[in-house]
Amino acid sequence: MISNARSAIVTLLAFTLLTASSAPAAELSMDQMWGDTKVQVGLESSDRVALFRDGNYGMFIHWGIYSHLGGQWKGQTFYGIGEWIKRQMKISETDYMAEAKNFNPTAFDARAIVQLAKDAGMKWIIITSKHHDGFAMFKSKHPFNIVDASPFARDPMKELADACRAAGLGFGFYYSHNQDWTAPGGNNGPTKNPDGSEASFDQYFREKCFPQVQEICTGYGPLSFVWFDTPGKMPKDHVEKLAELVRQTQPKALLCSRVGHGLGDYLSKGDMEVPPRNLEGLWETCDTTNDSWAYAWYDQNWKDSREILHRLVATVGRGGTYLLNVGPDGTGRVPAPAAKYLRQAGQWIQRYPQVVYSAGASPWGHAQPWGDVTTTGHTLNLVVFDWPAHGRLLLPGLQTGIAAAGVVAGGKLQPITWKKRGTWTELQLPPAPTDAPAGVVAVKLQGAPKVDQTLGVFPNAASDLLLEFAEVQGATKKEIRWMEKFGEWKHANQVSDWQAGGRAVWTVDVAAAGDYRLDLTYKGEGRLVWRIETDEGVKLQNQQTSTPVYHAYPFGLLPFKTPGRHTIAVSLVEGPKDKASLTAIRLTPAE
Repeated sequence: MISNARSAIVTLLAFTLLTASSAPAAELSMDQMWGDTKVQVGLESSDRVALFRDGNYGMFIHWGIYSHLGGQWKGQTFYGIGEWIKRQMKISETDYMAEAKNFNPTAFDARAIVQLAKDAGMKWIIITSKHHDGFAMFKSKHPFNIVDASPFARDPMKELADACRAAGLGFGFYYSHNQDWTAPGGNNGPTKNPDGSEASFDQYFREKCFPQVQEICTGYGPLSFVWFDTPGKMPKDHVEKLAELVRQTQPKALLCSRVGHGLGDYLSKGDMEVPPRNLEGLWETCDTTNDSWAYAWYDQNWKDSREILHRLVATVGRGGTYLLNVGPDGTGRVPAPAAKYLRQAGQWIQRYPQVVYSAGASPWGHAQPWGDVTTTGHTLNLVVFDWPAHGRLLLPGLQTGIAAAGVVAGGKLQPITWKKRGTWTELQLPPAPTDAPAGVVAVKLQGAPKVDQTLGVFPNAASDLLLEFAEVQGATKKEIRWMEKFGEWKHANQVSDWQAGGRAVWTVDVAAAGDYRLDLTYKGEGRLVWRIETDEGVKLQNQQTSTPVYHAYPFGLLPFKTPGRHTIAVSLVEGPKDKASLTAIRLTPAE
């Protein structure tokens, strides 16, 4: 996280699930699923945010009755995020609450989970004290809790809080304050009380929500975070009461933006969203080690150590903090593949802590084809996931002079040479990678990093030009989100609703003249005719097929006659213009 204070008010996209509708979430519109949220400002340099600002990496845990079900109900699998099984499978309140009697996670070991977090290089843990299903994973006066309603009869939250404190990790609670699917009056919950009378949200808030937040804020020692979720249309005065309760009882705890109504201390981006460009202010992205947040028996799509590190470094490189989730199973164990890859990633972080902890954002503002960049003062930490052919590592637009450079290996710096090639800087690395899954190159600059952020077209790597960085005329450019399956969010900035003469234009800095293979990534209907033009008068036009999902299609060879700054324009000439959606182009040097 960038350490210097920022004063700009940040109004950014945060996850705000509007839960007042009785329709399943998958049927809600995008405007209902996501909304703009303001956050507090002026906290970046305070001691209260030091753990979040400098640690940059925490563990999220989703765990509850739904973990015992594991994505299956009465022999039928729910192929979506496991913690939503009650709502999506339409399990009755009576049947779901009865499952508490079968939930006995005897393999739960708080110290083992804390040790996993430490081995992974994480600096804090945030765990679901109560998710949308309404089941409290702590001792509560409300009877639907793990101590009173399950044979486990222990308070795992107390054990985990104590273990984190003993190990020097921060600790925090997730609490679903708006949705409660089993408490009368909670959003998306029963609308009537057991006696048949009408239930109200005020009643739920008064009888369950506020008292339980008071319990977690007063019974578990100092908290680093209180992480509310899906505020929806929750009345502002209710949110203010919760925020004030946290401020009074846990003055050092941070609230994320999902508390609602702009009362958060930092922004929580959309689920599974690593933004493509740098963001200002304090923010996090929350991600998960597979596709589901809670344990699901079928979900084996684990992120390996390379992907974990790639997404962690990308988040830090964009100026953010990475909160990565694990979903213990019904016995309380973290699935072995998740634990294995977290530990492998942690071993890499131990070798290169400067890449993550107290690290600043990349001065380029976006990733590079070979990897990404974080900063330590005036030193660039180049994290090279794709080692360049012949060891030629290229940096576009670096304007600050280099004082020294070297490959970090075995805790030592092996000096390397560099030279300027026009607006580009070429570093000569060893021919083979120095570490896996990424090597690290330290570049000490002669002053503060100054960079021309124009996208580079590399002569020895594929260059992805995202719509995020294009200027668009005569079409609609906007970010969209969709689910591959329920709860598995995908994100893309794209251009659609093409008008006659509409264009998406990238300005690029081409390192070397020559031919480049061009691919278009888009979706649509029927056959589409695309046109590509450059400022050098080169024109490509061809008819391509399309599908309802984004796919990369080879288009042809695009020559650049000279190196330097150029423009590339893409337009849709023929085809259903209201259905065609373009997200990126890729340029790969022809061999």
